[in-house]
Amino acid sequence: MTRRIHLLTLLLLVLIPACGAPAPAADPPAPAAAPTSTAAASAATILPETLRDHIHFLASDEMRGRDTPSPELEDAARYIEEELRSYGIRPAGDNGNFQQRWPFESLTLDQAASRAGVEVDGTFQEWEYAYEYFAIPGMPGPVEGTPVFAASPMAAIQGLPDATAGAPLLVNLPEGLGPDFGLAIQAAMQARAAGVVLLMDEEADASTVFQLAAALEGGAAGQMPIPIIGLRHDVGRELAAMGGVDAEEEGTRVLDGLTVSFRYSFDPETHDVPNVVGVLPGSDPELSQEYVMILAHFDHVGVGPADETGDSIYSGADDNASGTAALLEVARAMTTLTQAPARSVIFLAVSGEEKGLLGSMWYADNPTVDLDQVVAVLNMDMVSRNAPDTVHAIGEEYSSLGPLIQEISRTNPELGLVVAPDPEPEEQAFLRSDHFSFVQKGIPALMITTWLHDDYHLPSDTPERTDPDKAARITQLVFLTAHRLAETPERPQWTAAGRQLLQQIQAAGQM
Repeated sequence: MTRRIHLLTLLLLVLIPACGAPAPAADPPAPAAAPTSTAAASAATILPETLRDHIHFLASDEMRGRDTPSPELEDAARYIEEELRSYGIRPAGDNGNFQQRWPFESLTLDQAASRAGVEVDGTFQEWEYAYEYFAIPGMPGPVEGTPVFAASPMAAIQGLPDATAGAPLLVNLPEGLGPDFGLAIQAAMQARAAGVVLLMDEEADASTVFQLAAALEGGAAGQMPIPIIGLRHDVGRELAAMGGVDAEEEGTRVLDGLTVSFRYSFDPETHDVPNVVGVLPGSDPELSQEYVMILAHFDHVGVGPADETGDSIYSGADDNASGTAALLEVARAMTTLTQAPARSVIFLAVSGEEKGLLGSMWYADNPTVDLDQVVAVLNMDMVSRNAPDTVHAIGEEYSSLGPLIQEISRTNPELGLVVAPDPEPEEQAFLRSDHFSFVQKGIPALMITTWLHDDYHLPSDTPERTDPDKAARITQLVFLTAHRLAETPERPQWTAAGRQLLQQIQAAGQM
C-alpha cells in the first residue's frame, strides 16, 4: 500500500467527504448457485505452507526490498512469471510474453548541485537529503533568507508579514501531506515567498522522509511552481526552536537570527521496468471474452535508513509480498478446477505502486486485453497481519462486489473470517492502491486487506511477522469470490454511492 498522494488523489480528498454516511445497500448480486464441490476442493488446495514459501522468498534479504527500479524487482518479476508458467497460466503481456515493460521516469538528486540547511550564529548546519529532508521536483532555487514561520497553512492563508516576500516560508503541517499542502503553497505564492520549507507532522521520521524522497524521485508528482522541501519532524521542530518558536504555537512570525537556504537539482533518467500478466482462458464461448482481474503489486521501497537493530532492508513481507503470494495461489488453484470458469481470469502483478500506482496506471492506459471486457478487479494489498479472524474489503459500499464477498464469507464459515468495514474511512484507502487505476476506467473493484500495523513501511515488516494461515484463508476467500464472479453471467454493478464517486473522479480529472 502506498503512502504517496498523487495529484488526483489530493483533489479527491478535497472533493470526497472523509467520513461518509453508512454505506447504502448495493443491488444484490444476481442469484447463482453456491460454489461447487470442485471450487471448494480447489480452494482447499491453498495452504499456509505455500503462502509462507512465496512470502519468504519475495521478502528475503536477498531481494533488498524490491524497489522500482532495481535488479531485485526484475528477480521478483521472473519468479512470478516462472510460477505462473508452471501452473499452466498463459502469458498475457506484450508480444506473447508474460511481462509488460513500461517506462519509469526517475529523478535522481544531483548531490554536487544540491544543498539545504540553516545558518545560525555564523555556523551552517547542513541537512542530509533523504534522511532529514526531501525535495519536491519543480523550481530548484536557490532560496536564501531570514525565514517566516506559519503555525499552520490556515495561519499562512489568513495573513503573512510583508517580510515573506523574497524569503523562505516555514509552514507547520500537523496533518502531513494532505489537503493542507495545497493551502500552504497557495499562501506562499500569494505572499511572493522565495520558497517553502514544510515542517512535517510527528509521523515523519527518517523512514518516512526516505520514502517520500524515493517516491518523489519517481517523477510523477507534478512540477511545483515554487521551490519546496520538507523536513523530518524532529529537524523541523529544532529549526523552529532555533528561532525561538514552539512549532505548535499559533500565528506567524519572522525568525530573526536564522538564515535558511536550499537549492536542488534532479537529473532525469528513464528505466524499463516490468509488470507481469497472465490469463486463464474461460470455458464459455461468450463469457470467455470477459475477464475477472486478480491484482497485486510486487514492489516495495528498497533499502533506506537503518532501524534500531541496524536493519536497513525494507523487506515488505506484508506489503506486498503477501498479496503477490495470494495472487499466485489464486492462479494455481484456478488451474486445479475440473473445468475453467466461464469467464477468463487475468492475473496482473504490477510494479511501481510505491512510487504512486505507476505500474497499474500504465497497464490501465496500455492494457493487453480490452478493459471494457474486465467486469471486476480484486486487489490484494497486505493480507497477512493483524487479528486472525478479520479482513477488510475496502470499497464494498461502491458496488455489488461488497455484498458478494460478504455472502462468500458467511456461506464459508470454515474460513473463519469476518469481512469488516473500512477501519479508517478518513484515510480514503480506496483511492490509494492499484485498483484505483481501474476504478478511474469505470471498473468495479475491491481492495482486500488486513490493514496497517506498526511495521508498515519499516524494516521490521519481515516474513517472520506474517501469519501464513490467515493469508491462506484470505486467499481462499478471494479465490471463491473470483470463481463466483467468473461463473455468474450478470456483471457486477455500481451502487448509487459508486456512481457518485465516479462522477467526482471524473470532475477531479478534468481540473
